[in-house]
Amino acid sequence: MTRAPTGRTGGRGLRTGFRVVFCLFLLLGCGGREESSRAVRDDLGREVSLPPRVTRVVTLAPNLTEIVFAVGAGERVVGTDDFSNDPAAAMGLPKVGGLQPNVEKIASLRPDLVLATTNGNHPNLAPALAAVSIPLFVVKTDRLDEIASAGERLGALLNGSRPREFVRDLRDGIERQKRTRARSPRILFAVYADPLYVAGRDTFSDDLFVLTGARNAVEAKGWPQYSLEALLADAPDIIIHPAKSVTREQIQQLFARTPELARKVTIETVDEDRFTRPGPRVVIAAEELNAIIDRWESKRD
Repeated sequence: MTRAPTGRTGGRGLRTGFRVVFCLFLLLGCGGREESSRAVRDDLGREVSLPPRVTRVVTLAPNLTEIVFAVGAGERVVGTDDFSNDPAAAMGLPKVGGLQPNVEKIASLRPDLVLATTNGNHPNLAPALAAVSIPLFVVKTDRLDEIASAGERLGALLNGSRPREFVRDLRDGIERQKRTRARSPRILFAVYADPLYVAGRDTFSDDLFVLTGARNAVEAKGWPQYSLEALLADAPDIIIHPAKSVTREQIQQLFARTPELARKVTIETVDEDRFTRPGPRVVIAAEELNAIIDRWESKRD
């Protein structure tokens, strides 16, 4: 006959079982807390705390909007800056402002993450977003080769469906536009005319010039203001300007004092979005720039 357990034995078993359950609860609870966020470093070296899965994103630069869609994570974008107009799906999304984004509007969209570039951010942006517990991830796309790297990072960050395809197509497309020319034309990219601002060295525009076998007529780095005296003293072979921000008449007016010099300079209009956004469409920009240089070469022959 099997003896039934005494009350003392049963109490000890109950307490043991409770301790096991309690320990499991602590382990599961700690595990849940560990998985509730993840720390990543952005391109400024800042540590950014993110949820395990980012599902709602606000982009604050048109090129980042294009990259996010290109890597297959466009369905996560719930808001963009005022200038994001490509792809078509981005045009209908809520807009949160331009150089000074509306933080209240951003917060109303309940994003898990806000994406911005390293250039042009308002100094109050990061602390304002931190005050409402919205993480800001800053992406560097200043140079041509950084666009693919940005695609890799954002594709992984947002669990995009095609980051590898994006990177492969972008790099292959850029490689196809590489040219070596017998004479490298000197190009000036006038991004604004009054006052004159240009694309300088160490920019993705400068990289496009080198890629297509040309040289930058500007020695300064970045996107500097350029003097009329410098333009006339050492005129470029080709001036390109965006169709929206700068008119052909404005460029011609720069040569008002020296019309004979203007006749020696080739002036070409380019698409503003493709030539000012370091994103997926830089391959098209490189192709169009090659066509511009090819026409210039044919006139010289």
